[in-house]
Parts: sequence; C-alpha cells; structure tokens
Amino acid sequence: MSINFNVPPPETKYCVLTFPSPRILLITINRPKLLNALNLPAHFELDGIFNWYDKEPELWVAIITGAGNKAFCVGQDLKSGFTSTTLNEKGSLSSNDDDNESILKNFPKSGFAGISRRVDSLKPVIAAVNGLAIGGGMEIILACDIVVAAKNSVFSLPEVKRGIVAANGGLTRLVRFIGYQRACELAFTGRNISAEECKELGLVNKIVPTYKDVVPAALKIASEIIENSPDAIKYSKQGILYSLESPSLTEAERKHLTSDIAKKFYNQDNYKEGILSFKEKRKPKWKNSKL
Repeated sequence: MSINFNVPPPETKYCVLTFPSPRILLITINRPKLLNALNLPAHFELDGIFNWYDKEPELWVAIITGAGNKAFCVGQDLKSGFTSTTLNEKGSLSSNDDDNESILKNFPKSGFAGISRRVDSLKPVIAAVNGLAIGGGMEIILACDIVVAAKNSVFSLPEVKRGIVAANGGLTRLVRFIGYQRACELAFTGRNISAEECKELGLVNKIVPTYKDVVPAALKIASEIIENSPDAIKYSKQGILYSLESPSLTEAERKHLTSDIAKKFYNQDNYKEGILSFKEKRKPKWKNSKL
C-alpha cells in the first residue's frame, strides 16, 4: 500500500511495520524465538516508532502485537537487558549509581517499549494480545487505549518473584484501573491472570477465540475509529488522560477546556466539516489532523 508520509517510516530491526489499510499502523514485535522479549535497543526502536507515529498526520490509529502464536511480549530480555556500565563484574548494579536511576537510565524516557511512560500521546493505540503478556509486556497493554486478547492469553506482573519491581508505569496505572486492593493482590503475588479475568477487571475490551483472530479484531476496531474525526479523537483522548492524571474531576475538566488543543479545536476544518455534513445529511470527509 502506497502512503505519502511526511517523513518515511524509521528503519527497524526488532519490529515489523505494516499498513493494513490507510491511516492504520500495525507494529509487530518480531522476536518470536525469545517470546518477543525486548532488549535495550528494541526499547529505543519502539520509542522511535511511536515518536514517528505521533507526528505523522497520515496515521490515525496504531496496533501493537507480537509475532508468532505464543507471546505478545514477556518483558525484558534479561540475558541482554543491561549494559556493561550498569552491571559490575559481580553481576550487581554498580554501587556508583542509585539502583533505580541506573536501571531507568537504560530505557527511553517514554519507558518500556517506548510507551509505558508516554503520557502525552493523543493518538489511539490498540494492543492485539496474541499470547503471553508478562512483566513489561503487561505494562505495554496497561499503556494502550484498547486491548483485544486471544482467549488463551496470560497476563501477569511477576517481577516480585525475581526480586524486582514493575517500575515502568505498570503499578501506577494498575491501581488507577482496578483499585487498590486488587492491584495489591496482583502486584504482591505476581500470579497469572487469564484473559477472562482481565476482562472482568476492565483491562481487556474484547476476547477472541485464537491468536489468529486478535489482529483482525483490532483492525475492525481501528477501522471504526478512523471513520471519525481525528481531531475529535485527539481532543477526547486528552480529556480522558487529564481525568486519569488529575487529582479532581474539576481540575481535569478545567485543563481539558483550556488546553492548547481546546483553543484550536473549533477553528479546524474537521469541526466545520462535521457540522456541515450533518446539515447536508451526508458522510463527513475528514482531513488529517493539524492539532
């Protein structure tokens, strides 16, 4: 499919980028032999991919999935997960640095897979979970806007079983999404969670029969999204994020209604097109967002 991008897609080694239909980006983590575990270069590659996606006006929705039939992503590739500057000859974190700081310096500012700390992205990201979503893999899905999962998918934050912590945004999101006591149980036990339980907890939107069905189901949702104004989608997501991040609903609403996007939104072509197409009783013709 030929798409006239403003900037060409970034070159990739650990992910495959495809465009299953206009305006939709499909990101496939392509390390199936390692259950799609991510090494450090892969985090920065995904950071670059999401940076490009956020800035590319031709793309309105992204889907992220894993290659193969076993795993979405099982987290950090621990065999190649740290640089020589982080570990000393005994295999411990360098005593010259604060432990947490040493680890976090190895990740992009946007966090695990370039998304777990990405709090200002206003384009939708859908997770198509085709198997195991463990550790950092679950942190990815917690950072996505919509989650589709195969029935046999397994989720967990098992970091405590290895003496570490889900410190790339997973814990902070989890408690806001499912509540304090339930978050504590999952974080303290590190137990596996089924797709059905995740759906009951509100962490999964849709369950499909097999791994083969997750991307088509995600594409169906993405296709429904791109029928709508990309400006309205961005402005809507901003309001949802403000509500998630702000201490009060009043403060969230104030930020939403006075944001830079709010000041521009009603002067955009897409706003005018939405009103005009309604009056003329026709399907709207949306343009790429300039917000």
